[in-house]
Amino acid sequence: MFMLQDLLHKKTCECGRDHTLSTKDFVIEENAYQYLPALLEKLGVTGRILAVYDANTWRAAHQKISEYLPGAQNHILKGDHIHADESRVDEMLSAIRTFAPEILLAVGGGVVCDIVRYAAFEANLPFIAAPTAASVDGFVSSSAAMTFDSTKVSIETRAPVAVVADLSLIAAAPKKLAASGVGDMLSKFISIADWKIGHLVSGEYYCPYIADFELQAVMDITQVISDIKKGGIEGTRKLVEGLLISGLAMQMAKVTRPASSFEHHFSHYLEVIPISGVDQDALHGEKVGVGTVIAAKYYPVFADSLQKIYKENIKNKFDIDKVRSYFSKYPKNMIDRIAAENTPACTDELDPALLEKNWEKVQSIAHSLPSSQQMTGWLSELDGYYDYKQLGLTAETCLETLKVCSYIRNRLTMLRIVRDFETYEFDALLI
Repeated sequence: MFMLQDLLHKKTCECGRDHTLSTKDFVIEENAYQYLPALLEKLGVTGRILAVYDANTWRAAHQKISEYLPGAQNHILKGDHIHADESRVDEMLSAIRTFAPEILLAVGGGVVCDIVRYAAFEANLPFIAAPTAASVDGFVSSSAAMTFDSTKVSIETRAPVAVVADLSLIAAAPKKLAASGVGDMLSKFISIADWKIGHLVSGEYYCPYIADFELQAVMDITQVISDIKKGGIEGTRKLVEGLLISGLAMQMAKVTRPASSFEHHFSHYLEVIPISGVDQDALHGEKVGVGTVIAAKYYPVFADSLQKIYKENIKNKFDIDKVRSYFSKYPKNMIDRIAAENTPACTDELDPALLEKNWEKVQSIAHSLPSSQQMTGWLSELDGYYDYKQLGLTAETCLETLKVCSYIRNRLTMLRIVRDFETYEFDALLI
């Protein structure tokens, strides 16, 4: 079993790289905020602290935090639908100029952390992540998932110097949030499969150590689903640790590849493309969970179709003008950003000779994934989302999303390969 402490001491790795972590202090306990003064002293902080909340986390955590940090300055990101976009970054940078803090404290979920992470990077300030729910895996990532020019982008910024997670607060959060976190973690089965296969067919960088400890974290979570549902402390601890481990995997790999792939592109597409009837309040992890169930269902089928590439000498049919046409009804700056993202195409890196050489390994990976029924079982036990209809999608809009969503990111995934090489007839897909 991998523990957070193990990751802190991993230096030279079998992948040939030295893995370093920016986040070195973790407090994952009940009543964890009591350790904030000692942590700040350890970090050498003597100046102002700016704690950043949204309206919900202000109500949930401010009183407990102010008990231990009575002198902290506070900024509340107001509004019902907060997004990590240009306006919120400007708001945070303005607050930083006003309060002149030495360190930031991000109190909340993934969106609050991404806004603070990006602003901290721009202002060259350290920050501490204080997650109030186990809903996403991005708390310790060095990448910020931002929406700029109406397009979802992942930007390398900075990771928190420390994480303080109050398990009693997190366990008491609405169960919808925990179900979202489990959905985000189950997606690692797909992202790791895509990473392994990407390595086999293109030679891209891959680290077995990172992949193994992330998959172990997911498996540990699947063993405590019933305790997570009850709001148990140990189940909550496993989920929080798993989400943190996933974020650390991204730090160590220096890319989001170990934790974001096919299923995340499904979610990112829904987050930036206005589709009639789609639940705009659905959490990131809920959308990822649905994408994961769909990916698990079709992954082996899509993988089987790749044999045509070397057997029938199928060429890459990627066409940037076709990609532009997919998004033609949206703003030009969005189209231009997506076109730039996909130039050159990631599928140009696929080597048919490597695919043929490693065909049996590709097949083994694709057919060893947990089934969509297993994924559905884990999510439904938590009353989580597992069906596209729960998001407000129809069979038609879900199919359209699958056809186009892989162009939100220029990443070699099973879905992207199948789309660019046209090895599978999508109109025949039974959603």
